[in-house]
Amino acid sequence: MLEQAETKAKRSHTGPGGLVWITWENQVRNESMSRVLNARLFVITDHGNRLARYLRCGWRTVAVLKQEQPAVVFAQNPSIVLILLLLVLRPLFGFTLVSDAHYVGVRSVRSRAYQRLLDTCNQMVDLVVVTNAEHKQHVEAIGGKAVICEDPLPEIEAYRVRREPDSVPRVLFICSFDTDEPLAVAFAAARRLFPDGFRMLVTGNYRKGGIDPRDFPELTFLGYLPKADYYAELFYCAVVLDLTNYEGCLVCGAYEAMAAGKPLVTSDTAALRAFFTQGTIFTRHDEREIAEAIKTAYRRRDELEKAIAVWKAEIQQHQQARKLSILRKLGVDEAEEVFAPSRQ
Repeated sequence: MLEQAETKAKRSHTGPGGLVWITWENQVRNESMSRVLNARLFVITDHGNRLARYLRCGWRTVAVLKQEQPAVVFAQNPSIVLILLLLVLRPLFGFTLVSDAHYVGVRSVRSRAYQRLLDTCNQMVDLVVVTNAEHKQHVEAIGGKAVICEDPLPEIEAYRVRREPDSVPRVLFICSFDTDEPLAVAFAAARRLFPDGFRMLVTGNYRKGGIDPRDFPELTFLGYLPKADYYAELFYCAVVLDLTNYEGCLVCGAYEAMAAGKPLVTSDTAALRAFFTQGTIFTRHDEREIAEAIKTAYRRRDELEKAIAVWKAEIQQHQQARKLSILRKLGVDEAEEVFAPSRQ
């Protein structure tokens, strides 16, 4: 259900409307990106079966467009159904359509047919926002227009909770139990670390991965946590672990680790190395190497935390340049006032 958020908003563009951001998923990037771009955020979710969910979310999306009459619509992909709907509605409402494409909004993990559908959508939208150079090259190679913008750091300081230091080094493995995560080697690394006093805590819905916690006594499975509890665990841990098998994926947990100022251990990929240049230890997906990387991050945690503080200051200028690049592509004058972000 849509909940009206009170806000004072001003329109900025030549045309009937301003900027809106529409998503059919709850995801941190939607909040942070809409905030950076000063776009009004609409989170439209539904928990029915797939067909009913698409119909209800589609109807509410049309309602948003009628209400806002936007000049520019940003939309998260996934959902590709949302992008297809907006492509159909674009001629009727006259907006510019920007797809904010996560990894699977550019590269299919399903089939060649689905890849062709993705490519067609990315050709037809007015602009695709991607997170890395390889994805930008792919979109441009198929005839689309693309610009790079990594995730802005989430604003999570309000969730910091004062707790007594834990005598056991806590490693927070940020996990969604998706196919790109090397769970077996990460769990094996936890077993190697356990005799040395480390305790690995695993976030996410472990039932989705068919996990029985009793099979892994060396790990603590936290399950899917409410936002406040999740960030409290993030601030309390000593080291963050987030891994992916996808070369072009910038994992969300890495941004959250930087925002919290926590040493990060993550996959040794070109995309991750290019962006997370400080405060990070990179590892191959080998249980020994992961365990050693975690030990190194813990041993060097004071040094890495200072490096993260420097990186965060530098990344603000980088993010401003990314923002201006998007606005220039859209012909938006950044000096003009645009929508104050809100949430529905």
